[in-house]
Amino acid sequence: MTSAPRNILLLTLAALLLAACVPPTEPDTPRRRISEPAEHFLRTLDLSEYDRGFDLQQLEDGGFIVAGRAWMRHTASIDVLLVRTDPEGAPLWYKTFGGVFKDEAYAVRQTSDGGFIFTGNTESYTNGFNDVWLVKTDENGSMQWSRSFGGSSYDSGQDVIECANGGYLVVGYTEMSISGNWYASLIRTDELGNEIWSRVYGGGERDYGASVIEMDDGGFVVTGSTATGGSGNSMLWLFKVAANGDLLWEHRLLKDIITGGYDITYTDNGLFGVVGYAFPRQQQRSNMLFVLIDASGDLIQEEILHHDAVGTGITAAPDGGFVLSGYTDSFGSEGSDIVLVKIGVDGNEQWKRMIGGDRMDRAMSITTTSAGGYALTGTTRSFGSGREDMLLIKTDASGFYED
Repeated sequence: MTSAPRNILLLTLAALLLAACVPPTEPDTPRRRISEPAEHFLRTLDLSEYDRGFDLQQLEDGGFIVAGRAWMRHTASIDVLLVRTDPEGAPLWYKTFGGVFKDEAYAVRQTSDGGFIFTGNTESYTNGFNDVWLVKTDENGSMQWSRSFGGSSYDSGQDVIECANGGYLVVGYTEMSISGNWYASLIRTDELGNEIWSRVYGGGERDYGASVIEMDDGGFVVTGSTATGGSGNSMLWLFKVAANGDLLWEHRLLKDIITGGYDITYTDNGLFGVVGYAFPRQQQRSNMLFVLIDASGDLIQEEILHHDAVGTGITAAPDGGFVLSGYTDSFGSEGSDIVLVKIGVDGNEQWKRMIGGDRMDRAMSITTTSAGGYALTGTTRSFGSGREDMLLIKTDASGFYED
């Protein structure tokens, strides 16, 4: 026998002996994965040439629904982009909605029937220049109905909630075609998107509604900005309306500087947290603003969390504090980084995280996850394709994710 066949025979016998020493595996014993999925991650979704995420919500299975916009090459237009992911951030499906002009979604929620509702604005399906757009889908993202609201000028939906007694409420703003003034707007619909009532609020200068929450008494609290009743500069605005839209109270805060609210949340101990922006007078830069407000709308605390930045999202932390998201916005700079800040129950900053690369990275919305961490969506040029990609980040309770 030559040496080569002898070597093959010896290797075969050794393999058989080794296998005999290994205990048999039961058919139902799970095999170890070569690479376990990351529990905390940064994902980019490159679904078109230019993708942006504006809002997200975690679902019961641990995955996410993300709403934003995508550039459609075949129509040279911007469409709404709706993405459903698994718990590791991988897309399960994505859908686009829109016509031949610009259509965007700024807020999305899962509905009680397992489907989704989103709002934003549409130039494709409008009675004027731009209308509020409200779209309901089933659990697979297939459109069930679509409604647009507006006049002959500009109208936009910024946030939407499903109401406790059914139907939906959209907050945004509207421009009056004759005067050119802007008002905050609320639109209350039934479960099929038919209007029940709509109201405008403010004095008609530059008044915007940005975010809304429903209270236990059936009323609604809105944050945004107003230029009415002050020195002509924008002020952070908080107002409460009854279930029928009647104004109950309003507060214009921080009148000495230019401010505005972008997002609002409510804690179990009866406090409102608002995130937004603050411009010191005579300065061309924005600062990331956090405001703590009591149940009557009175100011408790205000803090500048980061200079040359803007705050875009806020969520209640499991310990009773808050976590806020935003991005740096240095005047004259093309680059930006994501800012993530934890505020404790005592109102003091506990930690701050900066996330980004050499180019533009922005967080537009944040939510608390079922595991006690945080999830963000936005847009990035530093990671992914190098174009504008939709961004999905899931962190642990300290704001960290796995590389």
